[in-house]
Amino acid sequence: MHAPPAVPDKLVALATRGADKLLLAAMRRLFMTNDSPQLETAFAETVERLQRYIDPELLAEPERVMAAADPLPELRVVRRRPLAPWQLRVVGRRELGIDEHLDFETPYAPLDPAFADEYARYPELRRAHLWAWRHLEPAPATVLLTHGWGVGPWWIHRHEYDVPYLFHTLGLDVYFYQAPYHGQRKPDAALVSGQLHPSLDLIRTNEAFIQTAIELRTIISMILARNPAPLGMMGSSLGGYTSALLASLDDRLDFVIPILPPASMAHVLWDHGDDAPLRARAEALGMSRERFHRFWALHSPLTHTPKVPWARRLLITGLGDTVITAEHTRDLWEHWQRPRHFRFPGGHAWQAQRHRYHREVGRFLADLSLVPRR
Repeated sequence: MHAPPAVPDKLVALATRGADKLLLAAMRRLFMTNDSPQLETAFAETVERLQRYIDPELLAEPERVMAAADPLPELRVVRRRPLAPWQLRVVGRRELGIDEHLDFETPYAPLDPAFADEYARYPELRRAHLWAWRHLEPAPATVLLTHGWGVGPWWIHRHEYDVPYLFHTLGLDVYFYQAPYHGQRKPDAALVSGQLHPSLDLIRTNEAFIQTAIELRTIISMILARNPAPLGMMGSSLGGYTSALLASLDDRLDFVIPILPPASMAHVLWDHGDDAPLRARAEALGMSRERFHRFWALHSPLTHTPKVPWARRLLITGLGDTVITAEHTRDLWEHWQRPRHFRFPGGHAWQAQRHRYHREVGRFLADLSLVPRR
């Protein structure tokens, strides 16, 4: 019998764009609707408060506000158990492992004193959450995962990134970080996970990325204290942006794999609001695409020189992605001096045939001699 013909990649990409249209509609509803009459009166005050984030000395030395905690906070075990039988692909000591949920008190404190009152209303943000699949014996390498906007539950991303493949086939220890305002860290004030970050509240978004960077760099210290093997980061969408940022801040990362990453979060929101009344109001106040990006420059990878070596950077994009377009990712690829780049047929919301990029991750890590070639 003959195998059925493969569906051409362009048809797969076309089929995924409908899901992206639904996601874009949801984003526009959340981000581009603001009927507040205070927008114009509060703009000048907001611009004044934003100056602390675009101080040239801070942009040149982000370590001043986004460093790892020292000393490290206590890492609390919320749950620890052996991997369940259904999680094991091969029975045997080599394949056994530990399934953990960990948390710790965040070392972050608001940079903007005026934001402190709002932050105090979100007790869910005070503890950072970390999940892990660890081998009984320390693995030869570790990957730290983080997620995209609006999601965050560990069980979803185990499937998205094929954590059993990373753990069993590649032999990695796998950690997963949940970003502020998502999943278990969603404040009661938010209707859905991720509604409050990232958002068009320029102050809160800057603060949330500062918190994210501090927590992730603290987690890097914690992981390396457990196992000093090479450690890298991988994340999708918002997680891809975050991974690219951390690759620009922390030279302890051995590799980085941003998936569907925007180079500038400001550019993405601006470009998808081209006919929104809110953008017209912002433009009338003197906002522009370049100025918007400038206000969020502290956490944009375009602001910083990557610290992960060129050969250890892999960008992954979707042929059908209409949320983070080719232009949005191209800026990062160029800024990073055109490193290795892999495209799979799927889109942003529906990552059809993502198994292709999973296998590319395996090839990439094998080329770096971090995992056996299979």
